[in-house]
Amino acid sequence: MSEKYEVTKEAILAMAEKSPDAKEVLKVGFPKAFEEKHFDLVALKGNHTLFTNEEAKRAGFKDNCFMQIRGVGQYARRAFLLDVYYLKGDLRRDCNENLQLTVERK
Repeated sequence: MSEKYEVTKEAILAMAEKSPDAKEVLKVGFPKAFEEKHFDLVALKGNHTLFTNEEAKRAGFKDNCFMQIRGVGQYARRAFLLDVYYLKGDLRRDCNENLQLTVERK
């Protein structure tokens, strides 16, 4: 008689942390446990820009580079980038605990 075991995602990830070799084996056996939970923000517009130059100029900006989807580094394609040359931003929670990005010109 074969025994059945229940393995949680947390247990799989904990085992994977112990050894790079184990991680590779566990990825093959349990690929869903390693799926990223991040959105691919580039899919929103098909590129890293969020606004056209015309839209940006209507809001008072020189061009559309003031806010983009991050293109490089560990946050590439999954974070918004505020250009510190133009903007000062802050994340706050509203009364419903939703995150609000407030933006001010420098």
